Amino acid sequence: MTAEELLRQVRARDAILQVLGESRLKVRGSSPLPTGMMEELREHKVPILALLMDEPPTMTPTLVSQEGSSHLLAWAAAASEDGLVQPEPVQFLETPLRPFTTAEVGRYCRCQMRILFMARSHRATGGWGRFTAEWWRKMESQAIGALAALRSAIEVSVDVER
Repeated sequence: MTAEELLRQVRARDAILQVLGESRLKVRGSSPLPTGMMEELREHKVPILALLMDEPPTMTPTLVSQEGSSHLLAWAAAASEDGLVQPEPVQFLETPLRPFTTAEVGRYCRCQMRILFMARSHRATGGWGRFTAEWWRKMESQAIGALAALRSAIEVSVDVER
């Protein structure tokens, strides 16, 4: 099995892949991956890490390195506090199938950060009712992915204008 095929299979099981540093890969999911799949991940770790590092953030909402996440949240917090508004609306994929357009970047960041912090709080307490800890984990992943997509769309629009 190739690294690409293995990566697709892991994602099909809704596992969250997280790159830690340059050589560590953390896998989380609502249920443990089969032993054989975990062994395959260990065998193909280097090519999988290379694939994940090369992918743009908009295509991998479940993948955000810890260092990248802290920089992204710092950027979103600054945009929120400053009430950042773009001169022209920015279009990006909030999720792979949900295009979104906004000029009010600060307001959008504030909303996504609210979702992110609610998700982390409810995950820590185990969720409630049908909103399980796993559901909140997916909401957290979507919020981080949306912020990453917005930031890269803004960076692309700035590069095009130059």
